[in-house]
Parts: sequence; structure tokens; C-alpha cells
Amino acid sequence: MLESDSFIFLLGAGASLDANIPISSGMIDRVETLIKSDDTWKKYKDLYYCIKSGIINAAGITGNFSSNVVNIETLVNTMEELLKSNLHPLYPFIGSWIPRLNEVCGYKFDMIGELKKLIVEKLCTDWTKCAHAENYKYYSNFLRLQNDYNYSLPIFTLNYDLCVENAVGKENVQRGFDKNHIWSWENLEEDSYITEDIKLYKLHGSMDWKKLETGEVEESDNVSPNDTAIIFGTAYKLQYVDPFLYLVNVFRKKTLAGNTKVIICIGYSFNDEHINGIMSQSLEKNKKQKIISIAPVTTDIEQERKRIVEQLKVNSNLDDRIIIENKTAQSWLETVTCKVIEDYIGVNEEPF
Repeated sequence: MLESDSFIFLLGAGASLDANIPISSGMIDRVETLIKSDDTWKKYKDLYYCIKSGIINAAGITGNFSSNVVNIETLVNTMEELLKSNLHPLYPFIGSWIPRLNEVCGYKFDMIGELKKLIVEKLCTDWTKCAHAENYKYYSNFLRLQNDYNYSLPIFTLNYDLCVENAVGKENVQRGFDKNHIWSWENLEEDSYITEDIKLYKLHGSMDWKKLETGEVEESDNVSPNDTAIIFGTAYKLQYVDPFLYLVNVFRKKTLAGNTKVIICIGYSFNDEHINGIMSQSLEKNKKQKIISIAPVTTDIEQERKRIVEQLKVNSNLDDRIIIENKTAQSWLETVTCKVIEDYIGVNEEPF
């Protein structure tokens, strides 16, 4: 029998790919289609290419020439940093912005803000929207698993979409909001929820989270791009404000806990340095802890395992601790049971 908190889930963008929600690089493809074909977007084409070139150049200087250098997170983060302009802490050390940037958007950078707003609006109202129930139905298997497990099921997600909530029913999910729809960390503490539920920790925020003038976060069906409570990009995931600081701290606490024997990653690319750092620390501390990676593999299984080990930057031998499941999120979730997870752990293994 599985014990409480013996495993946790981590969902990446690939988990929602079967629900027809594009991954980050796919969103870049949509941006590029819009700037070529949509009259509202066309005027930002030169600006977009200028920023994209800068991102690629910066990555290339450090030897990173991978195809996913430019994704929606790096794009939006770069624009956010540019918008700070003379308020940026590095501004006194910068002789000048690249001349091409001033040529395409002037010296006030207003166009950067306009393009960023268009992207965030598309992301919240279109690209991450769960339009058809049949597309995300496979997420309802989390509820089936939780009923079999009979303990609270912890799911950490890097996604903004509402696939989990819609599929299992919001009444079965605790996200940290009270009856007035205001987020508070107390609502996720262990004495504040029933044990037979799903705890959903949205580490990067959600398309239905709204920032209020009070600094609080409200769950709402009416969220504009200006007040959405989501965060982008590897370097910006750990925000020194709640809910983000609290949620990532819970993830760290759960992974480091000695009774967490497996971290089940669904559709996670292992490209988030901060999340990788937390898992690496946990793997070093808990020498029998395993990572299960559920995602379609385009290369050899051993090459994929090697890639994950390199991304995690762990000194310990992980040959037997990284298990690759060459499956889509949908195909795996439709067949997962407590017995499957017991087999990952090894029912006869001694405690850590």
C-alpha cells in the first residue's frame, strides 16, 4: 500500500499538449504567424525579429544553440527587462541599447509594451484556454487515482491552463482560495483541507488568477492582461511575493521529504533551472528517490536519460533512478493505478 505523500506529480507544458494547448515553443510559432498575417500584429514584425535575434545571440555566446532558446517565457521576460529601461539596475553599466532596437521602436519602448500586452492577452484568452471538454478529459484520471490512493494527491504544475480543475471538478481541488475567492496560504496548510482531495499547486500562476490593488490574488472569470497573476521564465519563477514564494517552498519541502520516494514528471522538459535545482538537491539528499519522466521520446531512451541527468546536474549516479516512460500524458494517465506507482517505488524497498 502506498503511504501518504509517497509520491508527487510535476506537470510541464507537455502534459496539456494532448488537450490541444501548445507548448512554449509552439506559442512562438503562433506569434510568428500573427506578425506575418494579422494586420494588428504586422507593425511589430521588425521589433520581434530584433528581440529574437538578441535572445539567440545571447544564448550563443554561452554555447547554447538549441532550437528552444526562444520560447514564450524568454520572449516575455526579455521584453519586461527592456521596458525597465533606465530603471533597470544594470542601466548605468550599459553604454547604449543596440542601435537597431531604437530604430524599430524609438527611445520610449512603448511598442515593446504593446507587443507584450498582445502576447499575454492571446496566452490568457486563447492559447491556454481549454475549449473542448473531450480534449482534456484524460486529466479526470487524477480523480480516479486519488480515490484509489485515499490520501490527498499533491499535483504541482508549471502550466497556466485550467485543464485539471475543469476535468476533475473544482469542488475536488484545493488551490488555496477561500469562499470569497481570495488566495491565502492558510488554505493549503495540512489542517485546513480534507485528506481525500487533490491539492493543486500552480507554481507559475493561472489564467484565472487576478492581481488586486490590495496585493491579494483573486480567482476570477474576468482577468485582463494587465492584472493577470502569472509569471514567466526560468530566472523569474521564484518571486518574493505570495502565492509564488509559498508555492515553490511547498514544492521544495515536499521533494526533500524523506517519505517522497518518486517525483512523477508529466510533460516536463527539464529546462527550468530553478525547478531542476530543487529536484537535484532532493535527489542528492534522498539517495533512493526516483524521477519518473512521462513524455514522448524522439531519441534513444538512454540518450534521453543522459539529457535529463545533464539538465539536473547531479553528482550522484542516477542510472537506476531516472525512469523514462515513452508515452503521452493522455496514454499514461488513462492506465495509471496505485499499483503502477508502487512498482516504480519498489514495494519491497526499505525506507530511505
